[in-house]
Amino acid sequence: MKKLSLVLIACGATISAMAQIPVGVDLGVYLPSNSETKDVFGSTWFRVGVSPLGFQQPGNWRFTFDIGFLRRSHSTFVPESGKGGGFTLEDEVTLIPLTFGYTKSFSESTDFMPYVAIRVGPYYADVNSDSFGVDKNGFGVNANAAFGVSFSRQFYVEARYDWYSKFEGINFSGLSFSAGVKLFEIRL
Repeated sequence: MKKLSLVLIACGATISAMAQIPVGVDLGVYLPSNSETKDVFGSTWFRVGVSPLGFQQPGNWRFTFDIGFLRRSHSTFVPESGKGGGFTLEDEVTLIPLTFGYTKSFSESTDFMPYVAIRVGPYYADVNSDSFGVDKNGFGVNANAAFGVSFSRQFYVEARYDWYSKFEGINFSGLSFSAGVKLFEIRL
């Protein structure tokens, strides 16, 4: 019984040590590709993301996930012709994509590790736009493809394209550039 307990403890310690996953937080810019979306909400948005760095390892395709937060608000003054007055259009959007997929790295060294990732999943949208006449929240589908470089699993840079299913007729698809840093580790 004592030997069995020691074996179980050793197996548990080995599994615990193998399942430490570094998690990074990234900050970046998001550039919508649709001209009408850019005109209404602005051409540059702020993006925050959380992604595991531990899945960026040399070798085969590996499971990965990603969660992002994008928010943009924009006001436009519309003058009334001949009256000297006008009104302001308020436009706000929040997008929160949660995607799952696969990543593959192209280096044997973790010091400088280029990688690609493909992911798909739902996104939550909260849109309050006078310009589009939309005040609604709900869900849609997001798919993205990314190319990045991880440095010693401590820091990474990434470029990615996100395709969003239209939300109330609005196209939120676009390109983002971000940089991230390892913030903490989780154990599975």
